[in-house]
Amino acid sequence: MGTTTDKHCAVPEASGRNPISNIEQTLSEQLLALDDDEELRFKPTKQEPFEEELNTAAEVKSQARKIVGNVLSDARLGQQVTLGPVQDAVRNMAESMFRNPDAILSLSLIKKRDEYTFMHSVNVGVFLMSFCRALGMEDETIIKVGVGGMLHDIGKMRTPERILNMAGKLSEEEFQIMKQHVTFSRQLLENIPGISEISVFVAAQHHERFDGTGYPKGLKADEINEFGQMAAIVDVYDAITSDRVYHKGNPPHVALKRMLDWSKQHFNPQLYQKFVQSVGIYPIGTLVRLENGLVGVVIRSNMESLLHPFIKIILNAKTGKKLKPTDLNLMDHVNDTTKGYRIIRSEPNEKWNVDPKEFMPRPELFS
Repeated sequence: MGTTTDKHCAVPEASGRNPISNIEQTLSEQLLALDDDEELRFKPTKQEPFEEELNTAAEVKSQARKIVGNVLSDARLGQQVTLGPVQDAVRNMAESMFRNPDAILSLSLIKKRDEYTFMHSVNVGVFLMSFCRALGMEDETIIKVGVGGMLHDIGKMRTPERILNMAGKLSEEEFQIMKQHVTFSRQLLENIPGISEISVFVAAQHHERFDGTGYPKGLKADEINEFGQMAAIVDVYDAITSDRVYHKGNPPHVALKRMLDWSKQHFNPQLYQKFVQSVGIYPIGTLVRLENGLVGVVIRSNMESLLHPFIKIILNAKTGKKLKPTDLNLMDHVNDTTKGYRIIRSEPNEKWNVDPKEFMPRPELFS
């Protein structure tokens, strides 16, 4: 079973036989191999410019956060939760994603300090909609899954606050109480007039695990609905990339590597590959080092190749010298092996004292 340290999301523990430090290279190679799979690539489509959509994406996400706050407040007070405002918020986020998926996704990938419960709900909704898009699902299905993501933790409003807000590791008794939030979420959603069964599956099964070690029912493999399997992946990803009182969030690329190891047991491996496609092998905000020693921040993904995102060059690792930020589309150099424009690894932000937010268009939207 996963460790109970993270109260909001039972995170799988690394195998004693394969500590994270020893599997880094293997996992990197496995992630990079995904780029060779033609079925794991989006076909290029006409989109709104990233910078133009970013403003709208920030507005609709902010509105979604307010609606989540209102809904959770209603649930805490025992009032009837209405579907309309949540659906509207999800539809607005989905429409932004259809215009340019990187805009709203970047606002979820690059974390800012905010009330975790609210933003976790919104981020899970965003990541799930991006996931659905990678799977080629219809627009209305994407909306229903997004609603489930926004409301997946609504049952926590019935969990004692002393447990929700505890900074240390939960006792076994406290963890049993925490686990009840999934059942509460399912019950609350089933009582919302007009709610889709798809939305209920997302909330009811996001803590189930592919190997049967999850909760509340210990379902395994195909006993878990596809939307529940997707929600399990997304819930863990957002939890381990978020800063909390008791732990610092993992950078996105590190989180993907850790979860690739866990996907052998806890997640559907095929679905996990699709999730990687939806956020990118080098997600927006990742610091990457090129073969020629240049270091840059990933600022946009590339639909044609997971290995060749748009980056902003910011320093030279060989000299340690900071450079004037310069945009670079790695796809422009995909056939040029002489200039060293190939990503060789991700780099820790702390190593170079870099905050990726500073190099994004409209950095104030990420602060």
